[in-house]
Amino acid sequence: MAYTTSNENLSPEEKKFQYNLTRGDEFMNIEIFRNAKWHYNQALEMNMNNELVYQKLAICNEKIVKERKSFIGIAIVVAVIIGIIAFIRML
Repeated sequence: MAYTTSNENLSPEEKKFQYNLTRGDEFMNIEIFRNAKWHYNQALEMNMNNELVYQKLAICNEKIVKERKSFIGIAIVVAVIIGIIAFIRML
């Protein structure tokens, strides 16, 4: 979700905030949550009281936790499968 604001009237800090907010949204849309989180954190540095950025960061954190749990689950399944294959080969 890109934000369309006339950049000519923005200060350099506002432009940087807008850039990072937009980039964060772009990464969220393609589900690259760690990059989105980084850009949202950069945006927060420019505007510490922006509730929208805090909400987006909370969503990123939730997605990253779910992603991490999924990877752990997959790793466990793969380890079990490898163990079963190794056991069968020993027979």
